[in-house]
Amino acid sequence: MIDFLLSAAWILGGDLPAVAWKILCLHAATLALLLLTRPGDARLRYALLGAVLFVSVAIAATDVALAWRGPSAAAAPLSETHATVWPLWLALAWLVGSALAALRLLLGLGWLRGVLRASLPWNDPAWQVCVANMARCLRLSRTIGLRVVRDLSSPVTAGWLKPVILVPASLVTGMPADLLAALLAHELAHVRRHDYLVNLLQHAAEVLLFFHPSIWWLSRRMRIERERIADQLAAELLGSSMPLARALHALERVAADAPAPVAPAARDGDLLDRLRRLVRPDTLAGRRAVALPVLSMSFALAGFGAWSALTAGPMPPLSAQEAQRLMAQLPGVQTLIEASGASHVLVMDTRSGVTLLGRAENDAVPIASLTKLMTAMVVLDTAPDLSRRVRIDELDARATASGAASQLPVGASVTLNTLLKLALMASDNRAAHALARTYPGGEPAFTQALQRKTAALHLTHTTLEEPTGLSTANRASAADIGRILSAAAAYPQIVRDTTALDVMVDTDGNRLRYHNTNPLVGAQGWDIRLSKTGASTEAGRCLAMRIHIDDRDLTLVLLNGHPSVPASATRLSSTTLHTS
Repeated sequence: MIDFLLSAAWILGGDLPAVAWKILCLHAATLALLLLTRPGDARLRYALLGAVLFVSVAIAATDVALAWRGPSAAAAPLSETHATVWPLWLALAWLVGSALAALRLLLGLGWLRGVLRASLPWNDPAWQVCVANMARCLRLSRTIGLRVVRDLSSPVTAGWLKPVILVPASLVTGMPADLLAALLAHELAHVRRHDYLVNLLQHAAEVLLFFHPSIWWLSRRMRIERERIADQLAAELLGSSMPLARALHALERVAADAPAPVAPAARDGDLLDRLRRLVRPDTLAGRRAVALPVLSMSFALAGFGAWSALTAGPMPPLSAQEAQRLMAQLPGVQTLIEASGASHVLVMDTRSGVTLLGRAENDAVPIASLTKLMTAMVVLDTAPDLSRRVRIDELDARATASGAASQLPVGASVTLNTLLKLALMASDNRAAHALARTYPGGEPAFTQALQRKTAALHLTHTTLEEPTGLSTANRASAADIGRILSAAAAYPQIVRDTTALDVMVDTDGNRLRYHNTNPLVGAQGWDIRLSKTGASTEAGRCLAMRIHIDDRDLTLVLLNGHPSVPASATRLSSTTLHTS
């Protein structure tokens, strides 16, 4: 028995240098192939790296097996002197190293199992539906578990046959819903590609071939490409890469400790590279020798600028004379404010956050249909299936009977995408109520989500009780409406819908045309980036817009205006709107 073990150790130790050389040559060829691939071919590179990793394991196993079958294999160590026992020492070193690498893997699995035991089910119906919708879009047939963990810094995907996404409790309560949905989309992409199983096989290869430096390099490159692929899938699912980029940046700032390496996590991979690929994919084809230094300097300057902004503190308020001077350069905006007769006014430079004009901007007043901006954000935060059809029923008609008449007839079946467009562009009350009624969990869940969104945006002078704005209990200040506009600008759907001129809707054979309630949208000289109107007896006329004038981005909020605005105020020419 001892002779057998010595023979096996001698064969293994003697063959390790040859195995290391063959693997090194294979990895050198792999590096050359990687340099020939395009920067956007993450899937191709991932497949190549995975194949090479497992071919490396096959080479080692085959070499050892062939050496064992050699004619003098069993007798060799018995005839050797003590001066030539180095293969035995190499075999012993391999055994110890593999045992330590295996122990590391087992500790990681034990940590993950402990986290699973300490986690709690995340039974929020809105998020359950959100994840189910995204899983369906990814064609995932398996049920995805959602659990909340207290001591975790990043979402983690665990399990293969019964996958579970572990979400830090701090993100559930502290991260905006759209960013958290982006992180969940990233984790679902890992589930879709069976990355948990592949990651475990990767670790097994690392345990067997731990002694080879290029194995660790190759395995690291696999994890980087895996995150890039998951980022691509998540961006395709969300329809935009920006929410995921913002989520990753926010996650990097709040995370303290990385999760165990046995499960794919949102923070794996090079953050700088991932952000670059998400935000500016068109720059990847450039020469790396030029791109990397420029990119590094850009991020360094951005970081220095952010540090300077933080250390400098908030910008001081403008003096009355400075505000008057700047407003004098905006005669079109001044004319609109005067024509509206609004008693609560906010004009703010969007980029700096400096208030150019404020008039009772912190007083809470009824806001009518401006409420629908919050309604749309709450609905979109669930990442819904916008092609899902919704039927207008009697509840929608009765709940909005006190408001303006709606063209949407009871019984009409329209898509969720159409309801959002009608609620935002045409301010249709039945559409807004149907959005809340069909919210995951019903109207009570919608109301709770509305309150959570209000708290998340730090709207200190805002109270919202229903989705349409018909209730006078829906109140906010002009300053809070400015914050709502800023948050809504991050939703491409809201930006598109509020700036659309009109839309034709087919309701069971009847074609209805809806127009934007803001006559300034599409008017000559007005570059409107986001818009919402509101009107009621109690709220008067309300208008909230983001506009672009002479390379300046402005936020404009007018509350409690005259019941009707003179036509001249809606037909301002470009010469009166722009700087005189």
